[in-house]
Amino acid sequence: MKRTDLSKGTAHDTELAGADPADYVVVDELGDFTYYPSKTAMLKDLEYVEEAASILDRAGNNFHLTLEEGRKLNLGSSFGRVEFTWLRQTWITDRRREPQAHRLLRLYPTTLDALLAGIFETLTLELASSAISSPWVVDVAGEETHPATLRDVDGLLARLDHFERVTVRDPFGHDYRPIRHSPHRLHAPGTGTIYYVEIEPHGGEAGHAPTLSDNLP
Repeated sequence: MKRTDLSKGTAHDTELAGADPADYVVVDELGDFTYYPSKTAMLKDLEYVEEAASILDRAGNNFHLTLEEGRKLNLGSSFGRVEFTWLRQTWITDRRREPQAHRLLRLYPTTLDALLAGIFETLTLELASSAISSPWVVDVAGEETHPATLRDVDGLLARLDHFERVTVRDPFGHDYRPIRHSPHRLHAPGTGTIYYVEIEPHGGEAGHAPTLSDNLP
């Protein structure tokens, strides 16, 4: 995999912002998840058939790569929906492996549809370098601001020493409590990596809360 960096200023930015319905998530042979805004972008990035252990669309259809004439990669037919338990555990393992690269700590979904939606939403939010649909909402002691991207939210919160009266809402309507974490016990106020821990919605549980000690370095 060439690992095209979709988070930098490329032609993919407009595809991310446009919420292309024909987007995909690839789970590679190492268990890493990569979002692609289109089939074309995915096939351009992948290099060999066995590289993709699973290719998923938003409905959970499971695809593999095929090798066409002239050794050209193509997307094969779906062989059914992805298995929930495998996908959930692989997703959790990937998030824990590089926690500083995955700082949106969503509730753990309990259904396949919720898991798929969360995977696509989370990867899209982490990659976006421009507004997706609606802005983020950051509430600091009752005063709201509306950053366009997660990167902008980071920049806003980096100026604050404490987050006791701060909540964050992403463009998909999920609410978070920001926390600042440092692997070192002694650190100055305002330093450390910012993580966003989803708050359970009122009126029922959407999933199981992540254990912070399992997700933070």
